[in-house]
Amino acid sequence: MIEIKRCENPDVLNEFSIVPNDGTVVMAACEKEEYFGVGVATINGNYSVLEKIEMKDEYKMFDMDFGMGKSVLNMLDLAGIRYVFSNIEDERLMTALRFKKNADIPEDVRPNKTYKYFLCLDGYFTVHKCDGE
Repeated sequence: MIEIKRCENPDVLNEFSIVPNDGTVVMAACEKEEYFGVGVATINGNYSVLEKIEMKDEYKMFDMDFGMGKSVLNMLDLAGIRYVFSNIEDERLMTALRFKKNADIPEDVRPNKTYKYFLCLDGYFTVHKCDGE
């Protein structure tokens, strides 16, 4: 059974070229202690940046990336993060995760650089909207 859980294993971080710093959180997908994918975010006070979603070649598929993305967002939501930014280039994935391009960013969020995508996690996992969002 595939598990996606928080990971600090130095071998996994090295394998996926992750250099953690203050605020870095890593989620890893594994089955029977074989790690095959990661999702990386950096928490910066009142917002987070989804930095990376990467799977090993034999596991590269949209559903795996989407599941990893949802897992990272859930972990951030449970940590009390409301706003998430990203520059991940996979537009299909970012749209499926409900990130918006050129969204109106609340004034209480001041990222220190420009990001392509923005997502507000308010109600993301608790409210189902049927109005096209």
